[in-house]
Amino acid sequence: MECDLAAGTAAIGPEWQALTARALVPSGPNSPELMIPAFKTGGSARLAVVRDGDALRLALPLMARRFPLPFHANWSSPVNFHGGPHVDRDFAVPALTALLGELRQPLLLHSAVKDGALWEALAGAAGHMAVLETWERAVLRPSGTYGEWFEASFERKRRKEYRRLKARLAEQGVLEASTHEPGADPALWVDDFLALEAAGWKGDRGTAIASDRKAAPALREACSGLARSAKLRFWKLALDGRPIAMLYAIADGREAWLGKIAHDETLARFSPGVLLILHATEQLFAEGFAQVDSCAVPGHPMIDHLWRGRLTVADVMVAPSTLGASRFAATVAAERLRRRMRGRARDLFNSFTGRHRS
Repeated sequence: MECDLAAGTAAIGPEWQALTARALVPSGPNSPELMIPAFKTGGSARLAVVRDGDALRLALPLMARRFPLPFHANWSSPVNFHGGPHVDRDFAVPALTALLGELRQPLLLHSAVKDGALWEALAGAAGHMAVLETWERAVLRPSGTYGEWFEASFERKRRKEYRRLKARLAEQGVLEASTHEPGADPALWVDDFLALEAAGWKGDRGTAIASDRKAAPALREACSGLARSAKLRFWKLALDGRPIAMLYAIADGREAWLGKIAHDETLARFSPGVLLILHATEQLFAEGFAQVDSCAVPGHPMIDHLWRGRLTVADVMVAPSTLGASRFAATVAAERLRRRMRGRARDLFNSFTGRHRS
């Protein structure tokens, strides 16, 4: 097998799309419909590909890290979260072995699902493997009906509160919950989402997608491609026709991953984001998904209280057996030290500014 860092990602799109259907595990956050536009946001990311003759066996967006010691890591951008590789289920270990051998440096996979098929394949391909951090994030595993889930997930007082919030919000105008039709043009939905996100605190801080002249067109293109592949899910709450909460997700087979959420902060007392998540949850039940990953940070103040299932993920570093054990150990130690220093600096900043981690 041969490994290369592809320069032209658009040309590889059809092969990459075909690989997703043969993948050992689905990787919605790294869907080619999303990632090919994401590469246009800039940066030094490259697409690592492994071929066996004319067949594509692995695809993984990577970026090179130089500090404190050089290594590669899976890539995220303003429009995508960290995802795992698409790797052919019949050639998983050989393809991963070829990737590690070509990189000749440690590879850090952020947010890798622990103890699943990909984790086992990594262990089989790596000469060295070290877990840097492990945590749990909220996940939905639909079983039964939405009504049964709602009754079982929340005590009577909480259920009554959610119904009260919805009723109070409906008193402010005509409240409508809607779902984007798979395959339909999402352009207006994306524009509404970008505007809603930019109107909140992310817009004030300059971190909204619309604040980035490259990220906004990339999200539009990505959602268009995902919609054509029937992989896009989009939900909206509107008041008198005006969007007040929006959320999108990426689907792949019977699994899905939540994207970003935005809501009207002037209506925060009605918890429109919570009400939207409940609407989306009902729709996810109706579609029969087996698992929906929240992709949220640990201890998220909203989704953790709504979705009670947990998915164990980890930041794991792997390297080929040809890399010296001392070199690998030094890279792992340096990265752990960098994280501790970053965490302390963040805590000091939050303490000084009065901000709290969420």
